[in-house]
Amino acid sequence: MALVKNILLLTLTMVLFEVSFAAVYNVGDSAGWKAMGVNYTEWASKQNFHVVFNYNPTFHNVKQVTVNNFMHCNSTSPIASFTSGSDKIVLNNVGHQYFICGFPGHCKMGQKVDIFVTRV
Repeated sequence: MALVKNILLLTLTMVLFEVSFAAVYNVGDSAGWKAMGVNYTEWASKQNFHVVFNYNPTFHNVKQVTVNNFMHCNSTSPIASFTSGSDKIVLNNVGHQYFICGFPGHCKMGQKVDIFVTRV
């Protein structure tokens, strides 16, 4: 875990000094963004972030939401909505960033992720 934090700190430092490369991760790794079978909390705790959500847009989407909407799986008033099926999202704010699938029932089945970005 300390190694992950050190890598994240180095990445954020490079961003602050306008170094233009970043790691890109597929949410859920090879399993992707789906309603069941992936522990997104565990997955997120192991990553440094510039993320890509890959999914079938016929059956899924990505909604960035507030903590309250994350806790209650409420996608009715998202901060941002993504529907391309391959959404590249830069996480440049320190703190928690919350993402859920807005399709009915998916979030409640676990298709949500809380990504925490630490301060340099």
